[in-house]
Amino acid sequence: MTKTRTLAGIVVLLLACSSAAYSQSLVEEFSFTIKDFKMDHQTQTNNLNISISYRYIANIQKSEYPDFRWLAKDVESLLANYPNKDDYWEIVNKQITSVLLNKYSGIASVTCDLKVDPSSLIPYTRSSRVTCERRATKSTRKRM
Repeated sequence: MTKTRTLAGIVVLLLACSSAAYSQSLVEEFSFTIKDFKMDHQTQTNNLNISISYRYIANIQKSEYPDFRWLAKDVESLLANYPNKDDYWEIVNKQITSVLLNKYSGIASVTCDLKVDPSSLIPYTRSSRVTCERRATKSTRKRM
């Protein structure tokens, strides 16, 4: 009986210690894909497949969640009106992530996987992956 009580006491103590040692952390992410987007760039029409994923800020409020369709339209608009037709794809990709992160305050980081299909001038599939993260400020650190 004493061994049983001692063992039960140890189990309770271990459970209490383990639950006190770990705190919960919620990480929310969302992603979407834009398939077969045509972009006139680098002297030809290119076929792009774009995957966007993003992580929300900690303790995001319901009103801060963006509708992913807004982000998709922003990407499509940027690419349709992209000013420098000679930029490398990596630079285009940096612009995509920067625009989205700057526009949507509820987003902590954005990753864009940009894939360019082979073309008549370049017979290779090319890809670029860029992640842009929001720097923590005093006001966002308090929320985390």
